[in-house]
Amino acid sequence: MKNIYQLILDNEDKSLRTKLEAANTALNNLPWISDREKWSADDYWATPFETLTQFGGDCEDMAIGKLVVLRLMGIPKKNLYLTYAKVKKTGEIHMVLVWVNDARTQILVLDNLDKTIKSGKMRTDLFVVYLTDADGKMFLIQDDSKKRNIKAEFKPKRFEKLETVKQRMLENQAKYTKINGGKALF
Repeated sequence: MKNIYQLILDNEDKSLRTKLEAANTALNNLPWISDREKWSADDYWATPFETLTQFGGDCEDMAIGKLVVLRLMGIPKKNLYLTYAKVKKTGEIHMVLVWVNDARTQILVLDNLDKTIKSGKMRTDLFVVYLTDADGKMFLIQDDSKKRNIKAEFKPKRFEKLETVKQRMLENQAKYTKINGGKALF
């Protein structure tokens, strides 16, 4: 795998689709490792630095890694959402990253199970529960398998797992400001 730093530099001036595909492919190339196996915990949200140095992670680790790589490539955080879903076939809890255009008329799903970026409408294999942005604003989704709508919107609030991973990332960012020019990670 190309190093992440070079991947970001090579793609920061490319098209949106190229950036999405580069981040999705790079993180999907890492092996899936359960939190139990990797961290001896039931649910641990790793920073991208931890995911890369541990050479893998689970679905939320990959989604968070994709979000950070895309932010470093210049994608605005207002367009990126961590999305909590269930895999319909298995009932497995799953997290993906979605990109949503400003008008909220186009949604693209970046996933480690289905590695091809597809529109939200095409991802009928997922039952979407909620989306959260980098600031903790949450959208509860009504998903009846035919249509998805925002059921409720919650103002940013402290989402413990998200806040914990963001705090660890801020600590990393402070250490590496010289390297990344002070670009926000989240």
